[in-house]
Amino acid sequence: MKQKLLNVTDLSMYLYCPRKFYLEKIKGVPKVVSKEMIEGRIRHEVLEGFSKKEEAIVESIPVIEQDKIVSIYNQLLTSLINQIFAKNRNQILSFKINPDGLQTKILAGMNKDVLLRANSISEGIKAGFSGKKLWENLKPKYLSEFEVISENLGLKGRIDRVMISEEIVPFELKTREVERVFDSDKIQVAAYVMLLEEKFQKPIRMGILESGNIKHEIMITDELRNQVLGIIDEIRNITSNPKFPGNFAKCQKCSYQQMCDELK
Repeated sequence: MKQKLLNVTDLSMYLYCPRKFYLEKIKGVPKVVSKEMIEGRIRHEVLEGFSKKEEAIVESIPVIEQDKIVSIYNQLLTSLINQIFAKNRNQILSFKINPDGLQTKILAGMNKDVLLRANSISEGIKAGFSGKKLWENLKPKYLSEFEVISENLGLKGRIDRVMISEEIVPFELKTREVERVFDSDKIQVAAYVMLLEEKFQKPIRMGILESGNIKHEIMITDELRNQVLGIIDEIRNITSNPKFPGNFAKCQKCSYQQMCDELK
């Protein structure tokens, strides 16, 4: 029987707390929905729509200046934001989300991605490409919400940003500060690298953890790859009484405390 694919984010969740993972993912205990979760989901819906429309947008770009390319991208993002905000209107109201504030946050979060793309497109136009050839010859090419699936690894995921050039590099973008790289960050980036290596059939030496202007290069070692495989194996063989997290400070404000105590 084919096993259900794990999300790469499941690995991070399991590392944070195996018991919380078990209650949510195995037992199906509903998670407490927060304002932050709704904002995050809306942001990902916008980026998913952006990813689906980007190729057609690039192929339709005429020979124009770089600042106008930025404007075209921002118009696309604004249009998607309006559509998706309208679709999620009830939740935006019930969680008292400020639409203008969230729109500003999404556009600011995509500012670097838009500039990276505008630069690649501008260089492609200078090289004489247009239409379909422009999209095919972007160097580097940046893709958002890039979906990768591997039956072999039993994993799937959506990568925030992938740079495709002579090298392929996945970027995990965080809204939190990334002065420190956690083990879960390394595992998540390594899992994305392993998925990309299988898809593109070429070795990838690193991934990047990024927040604002701060970047951390995460080198993908055999040890890190084995850790990813080990965590997948642990999840596949999880028991009804999983191990506790290494740091009990995580338990202090956990909404699952009572259910956790009842696990046997």
